[in-house]
Amino acid sequence: MKPSLLTLALSAILIGCSLAPVVAQGVTTGYTVYIAFFDPFHFLYNIRVTMYDQTGRIVGNGLSPDGQMIIVPIRTESPIMTLTAAASGYATGPFAGYQANPAIFAIAGSSTIPVQVNGGDYWLTIDLSP
Repeated sequence: MKPSLLTLALSAILIGCSLAPVVAQGVTTGYTVYIAFFDPFHFLYNIRVTMYDQTGRIVGNGLSPDGQMIIVPIRTESPIMTLTAAASGYATGPFAGYQANPAIFAIAGSSTIPVQVNGGDYWLTIDLSP
């Protein structure tokens, strides 16, 4: 009787160990967000972007050292309805490239877009202001 209980217990452990990884897998959804910045009169520096879903959870981030467009990949297992990109960084005046000590000031902005639950590629522009 004892060998059959031991065999049964070991069989249950073996089956449980082989099924647990399969059951624990979630459906991963991928988003790729292309973010551009708009501030026509200033030179932009160190623009940091944080991506939030509709619940306020951080799902991605990125950095643009020179104010150019960045790409933020997002992978998640929970459904996302909207993505909000919040950006902040620094700017100088329109002729700052020709000054010895340009004035630097903080800028920020955000933009929200609706997205499909099954993922995809999305483009957005963030209007930055002081």
